[in-house]
Amino acid sequence: MDRRSFLRTAGISTAATAVLSNEVLAQENTPNTLTATPQNIRAAANRSRLKIQSTISPWNPGPNDWNATTIGHLYRRAGFGATLAEVAAAQGKTYSAVVDALLNDSLLAPVTPPTDSDKWLHVQPDSSQAEMIRYQGYMRDIRSHWTAQMAQPASMLREKMTLFWMNHFCVEETKVYYPQLMYSYLDYFRQHAWGDFKQMVKDVTVHPAMLRYLDGIYNIGRNPNENYARELQELFTMGPVWAKDGVTPNYTQDDVKAIAHILTGWDVDTQAPAPNILPTRYTISNHDSSFQHIYDDPTTGQHVYYNLDAVAKYAPTVTYDRELIDTMFAQRGERIAWFMCKKLYQYFVYHEPNMEDAATQAVIQGMVDTFMVKWSIKDVLSQLFKSEHFFDAVNIGAMPKSPVEHIVGMIRQFDLPVDELSAGYLYAYTYAQGQYILDPPNVKGWPGYHNWISTTTLPIRNVLAAALTVSQNHSIPTAGTDGNGRPYTATTLDDTKFLTWAKKFSNYGTDFDSMLAELSTFLCAQPLGPLALQYIKNQMPPNTYEWGTLDDTGKLSALRQMTNKIMLLAEYHLA
Repeated sequence: MDRRSFLRTAGISTAATAVLSNEVLAQENTPNTLTATPQNIRAAANRSRLKIQSTISPWNPGPNDWNATTIGHLYRRAGFGATLAEVAAAQGKTYSAVVDALLNDSLLAPVTPPTDSDKWLHVQPDSSQAEMIRYQGYMRDIRSHWTAQMAQPASMLREKMTLFWMNHFCVEETKVYYPQLMYSYLDYFRQHAWGDFKQMVKDVTVHPAMLRYLDGIYNIGRNPNENYARELQELFTMGPVWAKDGVTPNYTQDDVKAIAHILTGWDVDTQAPAPNILPTRYTISNHDSSFQHIYDDPTTGQHVYYNLDAVAKYAPTVTYDRELIDTMFAQRGERIAWFMCKKLYQYFVYHEPNMEDAATQAVIQGMVDTFMVKWSIKDVLSQLFKSEHFFDAVNIGAMPKSPVEHIVGMIRQFDLPVDELSAGYLYAYTYAQGQYILDPPNVKGWPGYHNWISTTTLPIRNVLAAALTVSQNHSIPTAGTDGNGRPYTATTLDDTKFLTWAKKFSNYGTDFDSMLAELSTFLCAQPLGPLALQYIKNQMPPNTYEWGTLDDTGKLSALRQMTNKIMLLAEYHLA
């Protein structure tokens, strides 16, 4: 199957399909390039393979394989795109060294919280109407702060993983309510982005944000609430059926009931004094201490009392025979590993893996084997990003960018500075495209992938591209203020910034065709084919044939138009 065929066929409305049709295919039915439009042009740059042949083995690139396209692929998937300087720097290193730098543990250190967070981060809530209004502003500040963090070059993979975890262990800010808890939850994943997954499950289970979101605070011994017990298995660890075969059930309703009983007794202390605001609390009298069976035969006569390691911190006098999460991983370890490795594969490689394909299964099995050694997320990511399969041409430019990937990537590619105030309105554009960070639609998270492209979202993307490149102000419109009343600042690509950026291309002073090819290769997931290049060239001013002799002023308008035309093509919306 052609991995880019979704641009024409997979769940996209007619109008959106028409715009996103310049797919990487063979040049059959070639249109007249003088009358071609984005509606019918085909790039024809790289034919996909029908059968995957690459493996999880380390990549062994040829002399010219580690180039702008493969570097861009790594930075788009492991982050939000690269700057020209980052591409140039990466070319002077091995791909393995670049991956190691992205996964450097020093990047997991705490970051400075949002500006003026001292007004709320460690302040006890007062539950007033005024507090509710203030909290809305503070949530905006968390979003601005996070958006700015995503745009920082060194921490891009950390923030990409934070985005992954926030869409995996989903909570919604509208239900969690307290910005103190939302920031604490977000920052937890930032500091453990590629740590120990089993420990992460333990920590998330008793995090105050999760206790509020999935009703753990209402889970008491006499009246257990099954919400978290169900999602812990269905969405957070193993899935309803084994991901390897798609058939074998992973748990039963009795397991859900048992785990709900085991997890009784946890809630959030809303009266705790500063600085430990809204901490987890364990109340022994609310715990069901009766014996429960999980993943075993209740006729065996076992009398096992389960609880969590965390109990020792909150109620050290409580004793139990087994730790719940340890038991889950011991009894369902391979199924947990398959569920998570498949999900990581979908996030970083391809969103619809063919589980009937032996090569695809072998890649994921290799990840599973690595993961089960010590549940290290870092080890799995390092293996995946260094594999020949990750750099297989069939996987390059095979997924649509999410709204966050699109707008943060656009800002990064133009190397524009981002702080909390300039980031403060950028996330509003992701909200307009269906990805409102901190507030996914439900516990399953954003469906993503094909759903990101529609007749509603695509025009927004094109407006943003035009706003930076060819609008009168060369600026993304902004409005509103942060939680402290400071107005958000616009993101601008003025002529000085634009020319400074354009002059970094090696072909800026040579000829138009070379500049177009280099620029499009940098902006798009794959090099454009001759038809797409000719289509763009046909839209340019007539003086482009004099490119080598034009001064900066003479090139400026054509460069802006060229950049904008590239950003309208399907290849630009792929990662």
